[in-house]
Amino acid sequence: MQVNVGRTCNQTCRHCHVDAGPDRREVMTRETMQHCLDAVKRAAIPTVDVTGGAPELNPDFRWLVSEARRLGAARDRPL
Repeated sequence: MQVNVGRTCNQTCRHCHVDAGPDRREVMTRETMQHCLDAVKRAAIPTVDVTGGAPELNPDFRWLVSEARRLGAARDRPL
C-alpha cells in the first residue's frame, strides 16, 4: 500500500509529483493513518510504501512506520 502522508517539504522541485513545498501544509492525520493501518491488517498487505513531500516532516511519521513494522508491513531497505 502506498501512503502519501502530506505535501509539506523543505524543497521546491519542479518534478515533484505531489506539488509539495515549504509553503504546503497539508498532512495526513494520525486518525487517517490508523485507517490505513487497519486496512493493512485486514487485507494482510505485506508492504507499506510511505511517500509525500518529505514524509519525515509529518509529525506522526515515526509512529506510522513503527506501527507498520509491528504489523510486518515495513522493510529496512527497498525491494
